[in-house]
Amino acid sequence: MLKIERKIPEVYNADVVVCGGGPAGFIAAIAAAREGAKTILVERIGFLGGMATAGLVGPISNFRYNGELIIKGIPWEFVREMEKLGGANPANPSGNVAFDPEIYKLVAERMIEETGVQVLLYSMITDVIVEKPGKLSHVIVENKSGKQAIACKYVIDCTGDGDILALAGFPYEISPTSELQPVSFVFHLGGVDTEALEPLYLGVGDEGGFNSELRQKLMEAQERGGDIPLFGGPWVVHGSTVRPGYVSVNATRKVCSCINNEELTKAQLDLRKDMFVLYSFIKDSIEALKDSYIITSAANIGTRESRRTVGLYELNIDDILSPKEFPDAIGKGSHPIDSHSATTAAQSLTWLKGAYNVPYRSLVPQDSQNVLVAGRNISATSEALASTRVQATCMALGQAAGAAAALCARFELPIAELDYAVLRSTLQKQDALI
Repeated sequence: MLKIERKIPEVYNADVVVCGGGPAGFIAAIAAAREGAKTILVERIGFLGGMATAGLVGPISNFRYNGELIIKGIPWEFVREMEKLGGANPANPSGNVAFDPEIYKLVAERMIEETGVQVLLYSMITDVIVEKPGKLSHVIVENKSGKQAIACKYVIDCTGDGDILALAGFPYEISPTSELQPVSFVFHLGGVDTEALEPLYLGVGDEGGFNSELRQKLMEAQERGGDIPLFGGPWVVHGSTVRPGYVSVNATRKVCSCINNEELTKAQLDLRKDMFVLYSFIKDSIEALKDSYIITSAANIGTRESRRTVGLYELNIDDILSPKEFPDAIGKGSHPIDSHSATTAAQSLTWLKGAYNVPYRSLVPQDSQNVLVAGRNISATSEALASTRVQATCMALGQAAGAAAALCARFELPIAELDYAVLRSTLQKQDALI
């Protein structure tokens, strides 16, 4: 084996390094910086927003239960800032917020800059340095400037896929590929008669929110032996679109493990072909779409499930169906348990009786001294993840992780020793609902 030794310069240092600039990550960075922590946010592509902007996954689900806000704080502040620029519609009683991805990018970056967070875009995290079991001293990135080391006191893994967990050797869980929820590939259509399209917005209590007429036609075509690829939904709505004449389409579906690059590459190549097949069919099937055209497709595959942290507490299905009053509750969720089949068009949707709580311990990997997680890679069963993985909940957990990391830096504490009452009080001062 060829052995190459290379010196990596320590270019940056921070109290808190947030890895990943998606919905959980950029909110976490803002929360940490607002609590006085010197914060660096690392993102592998050239803009923030993750699945919302690179994946075009929308709407942002969901801020309300029975019309009442259950998630507020920095995530809701972000939505209201988008609204001021005409880039979000927060009025939907369901709490699903349709948005414009370009406004999303702009507002996320503006809030990050205003808070004083240092951002490293186009920077791929390739390694970490483990100072001792459970504690990282550096995060290693690679970009146009070469390999660079970031000295860190605390790290938040907001990569979605739990990349930091894997690099650092923390335990994690992942379902067999055949049992993972499928990936999708979202695209945008223009030239749509949105006034005639139903449903245009995802509502409360609808059976999945998909276009039932279009779904029926797709299923009939499959039964006739037509060349229709595997599909889900389809959702042809204002999701990551918000203006008249435009819709986002979430219809493609593929079995794939997003931590296996060969599978990920094949899925991407296949899904682009599937997108054009499905577009051709739906364009000819619905009157409101007859003059439509593809504007753009996602830069990234939309991932529903991959690595899950083995944390101090694993959120489970009972915690969601029968909500508990955890002493360390730091955020809420109320999205239905939304499980998609990887091999058929089926979707299992269980509506909840109320909003549930997520404990801080689900953000703390076992044996971790200075690493937290936030987003869809928290400690949760696969069933529970089917609810917690949505954007608004991920944002709320990002705010909690950012505040927690900043407090630990201030008091020089291992993350598992942070006083829950202090964290909850800090989040309430940040206008979070806990």
